[in-house]
Amino acid sequence: FAKTNTPEFGLIITTEPKRFGPAHNPHRAGYSTGGSSGGSAAAVASGIVPVAHGGDGGGSIRFPASWCGVFGLKPSRGRNPMGPDLGEDWQGAVAEHVLSRSVRDSAAMLDCSSGAELGAPYDIRQPGGRFVDAAARDPKPLRIALSRKPLVPTDVDPEVLAGLDKTAERLAALGHHIDEVEPAIDSDQLWRDFIVVVSAEVAGLLRRLKRDYGCDIHQVEPATKNLAMLGRSFSAADLVAARYGWHQIQRAAGDMFREHDMVLCPTTPTAAVPHGSLPPSRWEELQMLASHRLNIGRLLMRTPLVAQMALPVLGKMAYTLLGNIAGLPSMSVPLCKTADGMPFGMQFIGGMCQEERLFCLAGQLERELGFTDLPLNT
Repeated sequence: FAKTNTPEFGLIITTEPKRFGPAHNPHRAGYSTGGSSGGSAAAVASGIVPVAHGGDGGGSIRFPASWCGVFGLKPSRGRNPMGPDLGEDWQGAVAEHVLSRSVRDSAAMLDCSSGAELGAPYDIRQPGGRFVDAAARDPKPLRIALSRKPLVPTDVDPEVLAGLDKTAERLAALGHHIDEVEPAIDSDQLWRDFIVVVSAEVAGLLRRLKRDYGCDIHQVEPATKNLAMLGRSFSAADLVAARYGWHQIQRAAGDMFREHDMVLCPTTPTAAVPHGSLPPSRWEELQMLASHRLNIGRLLMRTPLVAQMALPVLGKMAYTLLGNIAGLPSMSVPLCKTADGMPFGMQFIGGMCQEERLFCLAGQLERELGFTDLPLNT
């Protein structure tokens, strides 16, 4: 019945667009909801609606679910239709679903929305039954790989790591087996390949908007202009090389599921941060505009400047990117809070087409442990 707030084109991990202003975290005004589905997370957490739509290309369902203390599942690549205009988005990284207050509602929505679509590039394995039924039954004892290492260079809050350890203890008490395992992934190559793919997609998006609607692309935010400039500067061979890098990550992720049912890690390396912490500063925006005018994208990738501007944002996505690059179903479960009361989620990544198993575990955790308390309904 309304459009929720998002960052411009869903490109940043906080919902503070210049056009509409920031979305406030229902747990604390002046703090980020996360993004890009930050408005949806705020609407669900504050009780305006029980479920709200989210699109997830780098964590944009799970990230705001973590910071707003709600449940968010990103389905397997191809599980939900992306058409009719697109067969896939961001080279398959984007998946769409909802954020919800309960596991049941997320599962019921996936029962309604998932399935094959005319012209879609994927036709993935269908579940054995209804997702909503899976959410109502306990899983068999699971073998879970615990991963601490962020896949993008960043600092992880000690409270988040303490929450990870506590979650592992609770899972063990429920009969699950926990092993500490880290994927064999080159973190520096991961974020660089991700920038190549996403910037190429942004450049293509702005070209389509100008062609189809006559949009003035000079009116977009500096960070969007800079991403598009980077995308235009890369060659087709650069994009193919980045996609090859993604395949190596897919293989490394698949290797973790040889002996494990799912992976446990934090959803986000910190709880929510104050507004203004993640968007580029005015000085950084001026640097971006200068880079845009000079069109020096490939040169910038060889300098520390791209890392300086990109890593504060990409670092917050250090645990969620794997699910997008590999196309795996992943969920943020609202299990933890900081000492001063801000929520943060724990992430579970399943094997391809294993949403039923994820819903089984999420339902068990909801029943046995309870989820983070939400603010009073507004």
